[in-house]
Amino acid sequence: MSRTLWPWRSAMPSGVAPTTLWSAVAKRSGDTALGNSNQSPTMISRLSGKLIELQDQRVILDVGGIGYEVWIPAAVMGNLLGAQEGDALELVTLYYLQLDTSKAVPILIGFEDSLQKEFFEKLLTVPRMGPKAALGAFARPMGELARAIEREDSAFLRSLPGIGAQKAKDIIATLQGKVAKYLVGGETPGETAAVAPEAAIDEKHRELYQDGLQMLLALGYRRAEADRMVRDVLRLEAEVTSVEDLVRLVYKRQQSDASVG
Repeated sequence: MSRTLWPWRSAMPSGVAPTTLWSAVAKRSGDTALGNSNQSPTMISRLSGKLIELQDQRVILDVGGIGYEVWIPAAVMGNLLGAQEGDALELVTLYYLQLDTSKAVPILIGFEDSLQKEFFEKLLTVPRMGPKAALGAFARPMGELARAIEREDSAFLRSLPGIGAQKAKDIIATLQGKVAKYLVGGETPGETAAVAPEAAIDEKHRELYQDGLQMLLALGYRRAEADRMVRDVLRLEAEVTSVEDLVRLVYKRQQSDASVG
């Protein structure tokens, strides 16, 4: 069976611009043409097919006779290393139009689930963080990265491929307080057992209390310390409704206490 390899392969027809061929593929599959933004949510968001080739940073996936080249973050690729040629594989994908000086280069980036994709999109909001740099940054499990960001662990971030001191600062400045929900992926906290809600916790806050407590335990706080901080925020900020806001307020109170001390 003949295959067309996309987006990067010598089998691409000569004289056809990448964006032209991509638009044709999109039109054939019922998607809309490219917009003005680098990321287009109307483009291919999921691929399901047979694995043709597994490389260091990318895979070739055969979907209906078309071979799609998909870049994979190292942290995600580690979970695919046992796959064999011909195995069925499904990836959640992010379409990105990489803008170079003289051309627009379309690429696909693949993930195991939508949560990983969402976290990657957060990385792309960091100033001067393109898809290749974000692929390098996503070299550790999502939960470890989120924990490092929330704890301002610049040393950990600088250990990632392509991340220097300034980029580590930019990541923390942009994402701290916004990635608590991603702590569930890949972390190995010392204490993660379910915590029974205490009678002193208001009924409407019990689920939020447990979620916030688990997040802080995943960040490395001691149980008693985490319990106290979550309770303080819920007592003083009765309108908080999300675990992300809860963790952000915990950090805000910590910084305020430190400045007073």
